[in-house]
Amino acid sequence: MLHLVIPVLWEQQHVAGAVRWFADLAQQIPGCTVTFVSTAREEHERQLLIGRLTGLTAAAVTARRFPQLTPDDVDQLSNLARLQPLTEADARTVLGGRRLTGDVLDTVLAARPPAGVVRHVRYPGSGRKAAQINHAVAGLSEKDPGLAYVVVYDVDSRPDVAMLRCTIEHLLHRKQTTGRLPLVVQQSARFHTAGSARRGWERSICRGSATVQTLWTLRREIPSFRRFAYAGAHATGLSAVDAARRGLVQTVGHGLLVRLDLFRDLEGMPEYTTLDDLPFGYALTLRGIPVDVLPVLLDAPAPEHAAELVTTLRRWWSSYLDYPACAKAAYRNGVGDRAEHAAALATAGYRAAAWLAAGPATAICAVAVLRPSSRPLVRLLGAAALWLGCVTPVRMSAAAEPLTPGPASQAQQAVEVFAAYLVRGLGPATAVGSAVTRHLRGRITAGLDLSPKTYHRSSPREES
Repeated sequence: MLHLVIPVLWEQQHVAGAVRWFADLAQQIPGCTVTFVSTAREEHERQLLIGRLTGLTAAAVTARRFPQLTPDDVDQLSNLARLQPLTEADARTVLGGRRLTGDVLDTVLAARPPAGVVRHVRYPGSGRKAAQINHAVAGLSEKDPGLAYVVVYDVDSRPDVAMLRCTIEHLLHRKQTTGRLPLVVQQSARFHTAGSARRGWERSICRGSATVQTLWTLRREIPSFRRFAYAGAHATGLSAVDAARRGLVQTVGHGLLVRLDLFRDLEGMPEYTTLDDLPFGYALTLRGIPVDVLPVLLDAPAPEHAAELVTTLRRWWSSYLDYPACAKAAYRNGVGDRAEHAAALATAGYRAAAWLAAGPATAICAVAVLRPSSRPLVRLLGAAALWLGCVTPVRMSAAAEPLTPGPASQAQQAVEVFAAYLVRGLGPATAVGSAVTRHLRGRITAGLDLSPKTYHRSSPREES
């Protein structure tokens, strides 16, 4: 049994396409169910937005300042605030006119009966994605949870029948070869953009960022899973040595399969952090649970606009700030020893530092090449680093394409990758700035602040 769980938050314009896609998918895969999980957090956040908008002038109501608003919301609020500052009634009138995602889901499902394979569950609390997933899984009833999987996707994920069948074949093959089904399987992703941004530089930056994220999947994510599994299967018996050899499992919150019995043993996804995927990987690391990785990649959409890209980078890097909380919670519960925690946190720190240094290192190499006073050896080293970091990966990925891109296309991709490395530095900077701001304001993140995600301005890819 594959139980697909899709949490949704402010996804009104995306649920119709998602319901259509996943309903058709489930009907083609025997033993597959789909659960969309809406949340009452939308109501809490709407009240918070109304309070923040009250008293603002038209110039202060911008999409940049309030990324949770739709373009129509911004236009209506700005028009109302042209004559006088917004009143609470004005803000409530505009935001109250937007239907909540759960209501839209009910309408979509009523218009398209999904033959029993799709259901809608409302999470009554104000928790984040992990809490929604846990609430949905709590309603699953399985006679044998060791034969069922919770499969987490995002609303803009589009796994196809071939991907799920490949996943099932992998599960059955592992059972035949090892005698049991794997506990966790990750469908790693290849990222892409649809080029919907109007400005060319914006399309290039986002396209380059998608390429860099795909390179990270191929060079970091997948090898780390395999290295962890190998080290666990060839343990030395020395806790510190084995922990250092394993490193840190870094799961991703879409395309993640967790066997239902393990999901319940772990008491679900961690809800005490901002994001859920990396903390869940930390829990697997301390328990020595390997993650299987499939030999195929799931297509995943990447940000289409610069503002959305910066917000995404901030959210991804901010997860590194949650690792101390993961260690504290696990240690308090008696999971893992000091050596294992030290090895996992050291790995997390290295990855965070590598991301933080990527932008400055790229800029330094470029300056070394272009600066007239640079010594020949320095210029040569800088050029070699840029070639290995930006050109070589593009050439290698191009060679794997069914139709190899030409030299001009590869050169353009290399320039885009170079630019994306420079922009990636905004992720750590904005994440740290956001954390400091929250601390200074004395806010408690859980339930009292806006979700660390933006309104999706770019439409998800729709397949015919």
